[in-house]
Amino acid sequence: MPNETPRSMSIFRINEKMTGPAAIIASTIFLCLAAIYFSPAQIPHKIAFPLALLTVSGLWLCPIPIVLAMAFSTAGDYFGSCGNFLAQMGCFALTHVMLITFFIRRYFKKVEPDFKLTDKAKGFLAIIILCTGLIIFAAFTQVLPGAPHGIIRTGAGLYTCIICTMLIFAMLQRSSLYALGALLFVMSDFILAWNRFVEPVDNATWFIMVPYYLGQWLLYIRSTSFRAGPEMRLMRF
Repeated sequence: MPNETPRSMSIFRINEKMTGPAAIIASTIFLCLAAIYFSPAQIPHKIAFPLALLTVSGLWLCPIPIVLAMAFSTAGDYFGSCGNFLAQMGCFALTHVMLITFFIRRYFKKVEPDFKLTDKAKGFLAIIILCTGLIIFAAFTQVLPGAPHGIIRTGAGLYTCIICTMLIFAMLQRSSLYALGALLFVMSDFILAWNRFVEPVDNATWFIMVPYYLGQWLLYIRSTSFRAGPEMRLMRF
C-alpha cells in the first residue's frame, strides 16, 4: 500500500525508516496509559493521558487535522474529568469537525478518483445512510428527551448530527480501520449519553472507555504511514 501520510502533512518531520518504530512505541505507551486509567490509582485527570500521548506523537506521524482532533479529544477528556459536561461536549464536537475535514479532503484526493458508483456501491451507501438515520432517530427519540432543557439538550442534538456526519464520511473512506474507529467512537458516545440522560449502565466505564480508546487509536494508527500488514478490505465496494 502506498504511503498515504506524507511527512509534509505532519507538523514535524521524521525519518521514514523511523515511522514504524515510532508508531509502535507510541501505541505501546498509549496502551500503558489506558491501563493506568482503568487501574484504581488516584491520579488527577488520568483519563486525558492516552489522548495527550497520541496528540504529541501525532505531531511527527499524523496529518494536521488528525493531530487537532486528538488535541480536542484530550481537552474534552480533561473537561470531562472536571465535571464540565458542556465544555467536554464542545471539545468533542470540534474533534469531529477536524475528522470530517480530514475525511472530506482524503475522499476527494484519494477515494473519489477511483470511485465507481456501481450497484454494489449504491447499496452500500444506502446502508450507510439508513444506519446513520437510525442512530439519529434513536438519539432524538430515546436519549435527548432525557437531557435537561436548554443549552444542554440543544448542544447534544447538534453534537449528534456532527458525529453522525463524521461517521458517514469515515464509512466512505473505503477503509476498515477508519470505519471501525468511527463506529466505536459513536458507540462510546451513545452509551455515555444513555448512561447520563436515560438510565445508569452497568459497568459504564468499561463500556464507554474501551470503545473510545480503541476507536481513537484505530483512527490514529490508520492515519500514519505505518502499516503492519495489508488492511482487511471489509469496506471495499
